[in-house]
Amino acid sequence: MASASFKEIGKKLKISRFTVARVLRGEKYVSEKTRTLVLDHLKKEPYVPNVHSSVLSSGKVNILGLVFIGESFFSMEFYIQEIIKGVSEVAKKEGYQLMLFTQEQFNSSDCLRLYLSKQVAGFILPSIGKDDFKDIIELKDKKIPLVLLCSHLKDVSSFDCDNVTGGYLATKYLLDSGRKKIAFLHGNKNWIDAEDRFQGYKKALREAGKEIERGYVQYNSGYTYGDYEKAATEKLLELKEPPDAVFAANDRMALAVMSAVKEKGKSIPRDIAVIGFDNIPSCESFSPALTTIAQPVNGMAVAATQGLIKAISSGKSEDRTQFFKPNLIIRKST
Repeated sequence: MASASFKEIGKKLKISRFTVARVLRGEKYVSEKTRTLVLDHLKKEPYVPNVHSSVLSSGKVNILGLVFIGESFFSMEFYIQEIIKGVSEVAKKEGYQLMLFTQEQFNSSDCLRLYLSKQVAGFILPSIGKDDFKDIIELKDKKIPLVLLCSHLKDVSSFDCDNVTGGYLATKYLLDSGRKKIAFLHGNKNWIDAEDRFQGYKKALREAGKEIERGYVQYNSGYTYGDYEKAATEKLLELKEPPDAVFAANDRMALAVMSAVKEKGKSIPRDIAVIGFDNIPSCESFSPALTTIAQPVNGMAVAATQGLIKAISSGKSEDRTQFFKPNLIIRKST
């Protein structure tokens, strides 16, 4: 209920808005006559409480801020849906509201302003890149309750997939399948999860006694989605010894690679095997269906929300990373 509504009810019943608030909170220090008066009135004129007035009347902020950075929000629908589903599940159970924010680039000043103005109690921050870690530390030093999701930073409460293991599983599977020349599409250098998957890729190659071929590792130097994967695939196919497999750091890139390979008249998986990461629904509907590494995004979101609420309630953050197990999903693209 907005504070104006407190005033309106109080005016009608000839009592103060603070007395109305005390009745709504179930406080003891209200006469039974007044309590009955207010409750009988609300039976006739029901209202929907407003989260901001509850802050004014109780002093408690019960809103969690979920902040998505531009590109991830607009390009990865399934990923976003799983996060929102997991966060909402816990928030509702624990009596919290969820407020969704989007930013073109991470803006710590906005987060600080929202917290200090008591609009949110803390933040869940998915897919924060390495370039923004300095700002995350500054927010943490200001005692702003926050957790990282699908990213991780030392001494900050983080909930992420074990991407090193995931990258290792993907690459080892390709090697065990007889592939000898495996390329890796990294994407943005700022993306810490892609870097971890790259570390897993390198670990599997080293164990197999193979060198890391410089030309087989492709970064995105400013291309838009689709253009990067097409350009990278063309570069790989033009090499003197083109790869016989491609491991892309996410499914979206992997599917774009498959389209580019088909445009060049190559067969998947006969000429080139392709594997992705995430297990989005499109993996199964594409032809051939995409082999991928599944990460439990929903479970990670649930744990992150529980961690944030615990930090808000206790005033203490665990400041460690909880890694979640990835799983290999084998389909026809390999």
